[in-house]
Amino acid sequence: MRPRARARLQEAIAREIADILEFEAKDPVLKAALPTILGVELSPDGQEAKVLVYVSGTEEERARVMAAFAKDTGFLRTALAKRLSVRRVPRLTFSLDTSPDTWAQEL
Repeated sequence: MRPRARARLQEAIAREIADILEFEAKDPVLKAALPTILGVELSPDGQEAKVLVYVSGTEEERARVMAAFAKDTGFLRTALAKRLSVRRVPRLTFSLDTSPDTWAQEL
């Protein structure tokens, strides 16, 4: 996949997942947590996408939200397939990114 096309797809995946979480997700854990999609890292072949997620709160709340993401991956991938015009929608994995916490501590 070309670098420019890969970058566009990464941005589109991040934007669409954020919209899906805001408007279509019915999981009460995800609705209450208000997770922030920080970005997407797409594999060179475009088959796997690692979605970087930030969730504020305690470690227990973060673990609960990440478990909800693991459970709802199929729903999110299906909803993403309906919104993107790509031949194959990449497999999604969600990873907790706590870098905003360290930025806040540095200020």
